[in-house]
Amino acid sequence: MMRLRAGMLVLSVVVMGCVNNTALDDLPETRPEAAASAFNKALFKDYSALARSFGPVGASAGVAFDQGGSMELTEMDSSIGALANSYAEKAIIAARGSLVEPEPAIDVPTHKMRDRLIRALERGRDGFAVDAARAQVDYDCWLLNGSVRSMARATKRCLASLEVSLRKLEAEAKAPPPAPAAPPPSDNTDKPAVQP
Repeated sequence: MMRLRAGMLVLSVVVMGCVNNTALDDLPETRPEAAASAFNKALFKDYSALARSFGPVGASAGVAFDQGGSMELTEMDSSIGALANSYAEKAIIAARGSLVEPEPAIDVPTHKMRDRLIRALERGRDGFAVDAARAQVDYDCWLLNGSVRSMARATKRCLASLEVSLRKLEAEAKAPPPAPAAPPPSDNTDKPAVQP
C-alpha cells in the first residue's frame, strides 16, 4: 500500500511538471514593469480585466467590462477559454513594456475601424494613455469576441463600447489647430527714412 501511495505521489508530481501554464494562469502574478509606458500600463489593466471577466474557464463570473457596464459573459465553451487566454497574453505583453498591436482587420468595416484606431492612437497614445488603451482593448474585444459564435451578443457590446471610446480619444487627440499665419513683412513706407 505504501508503494502504491508513493508511486501515485511520484506520478502526480511528474504530471504536474508536464502541465504548461497558460497566460491566464500567469496573469495573477504579473505586474507591469516600472519602465513600461503609461499606455502599456493602461493596456495591461484593461486586457487583464477583460481576461478575468470570463471567470474561471467553464463558468461565468458575470463581470461587466463594456463602456456601459452591461456586458455579462454567460456562455462558456473551450473557445471561451482560448479567448480569455488571448486577452491574458496581450496583458502580459503590455506588462513587459512591449508593443501590443491591435488585432488585424478581417474585412472592409474592420479595416476602416482599425485605420481610425491607428490614427487616434498615434496622436493620443502619449497624452491620453488611459483612453487610448481603452479604445484599443475595445477594438480587440470586438474582433476577438467576433471570432467565437457564442459571443455574438458580447461582440455587439464591444463594438458599441468601441464607438464611444474611439470617439472620445479622437476628440481628445485632435491635431492642434494650425499656427496662425506670420504677418506679412513690413515695407516701412509709412515711416520716415532714418538719415545717417
